[in-house]
Amino acid sequence: MNNSNSAQILLRTTRNGYTDLCWWGSVYLANSSKIYKSAGFDIDTICFMRSLAKPLQASILCDCNIIKDYNITNKELALFCASHAGSLEHIKQLKKTLKRFKIKTSLLLCEAQKPLDLRNFKGRKTKLHNNCSAKHLMMVLASKYLGYDCSNYTNPNHPIQKLIYNKQVELSKYKSDILTFDGCSTPLWGLPVKNIIKAYFNFFHDEKYKVLYNAVLKNPYLFGGYNRLDSEIITLGKKNLFSKVGAGGFVLVYNFKLDEILLVKLTQNNNEIRRLITFDILNKLNWLNVDVEEFEYNQKKQKVAKYCYEFMP
Repeated sequence: MNNSNSAQILLRTTRNGYTDLCWWGSVYLANSSKIYKSAGFDIDTICFMRSLAKPLQASILCDCNIIKDYNITNKELALFCASHAGSLEHIKQLKKTLKRFKIKTSLLLCEAQKPLDLRNFKGRKTKLHNNCSAKHLMMVLASKYLGYDCSNYTNPNHPIQKLIYNKQVELSKYKSDILTFDGCSTPLWGLPVKNIIKAYFNFFHDEKYKVLYNAVLKNPYLFGGYNRLDSEIITLGKKNLFSKVGAGGFVLVYNFKLDEILLVKLTQNNNEIRRLITFDILNKLNWLNVDVEEFEYNQKKQKVAKYCYEFMP
């Protein structure tokens, strides 16, 4: 076990034998008993999960009869857990759900943004393009079902946020008083790394939440989409792996067969570097077999020297 309290170089590029660029971060590998291998910040380091929290936030739906009573589909559940790319399929499904439950887009308290997937973007950003819009829709829908006010659901004192906070405490076994807000305006409570991992183990070990992660496994594209790492990992893993990304360099991967979790946290928010590092680790763990050369990082169209990863032997 590595007990350092500083980030480690996870990936470096070289030119003519000299280090050119470095990316720093932390990596943790855990089974349900303990984190048995790590590099970087120690396991008590406080982090904000950002979008990594979305499946855990959506798990409040499993504590009432909303899924059955509202006949919420697998596609809708996958989106509620998602950081989607705002592609045409995502927007189509979001509009369908809004219409079905008679919810106005104006109720969503996320900002209008450009989609992450710009391939069919016509230049008019909307709230639905925001990669957190489905999470906001989930919060509004849950508030509607439970009879709560839908107008201020991002307030930490709103009943829906209290349910989410209590769910985090229940799953993580950690009562946090460290409050901040995500980029989309929803509350986030800081957690030590070891308790983030514990929360996800408890999530996957409870049959009650199976309906959520099975919905994601059946709809990996809706869960992320074009050029989204978590969708790629789930698809390549052929339902043996679950993955969720989060802003700030987060990616979590759960291996159903081994009952193990890999957690990566970069200090720099770079999606392509996160992809390279994660695929390289997953290859070394034999969780996947991906040709990482396909994802080799390019700088100004010039291939940099082959990177090295310094966590796994």
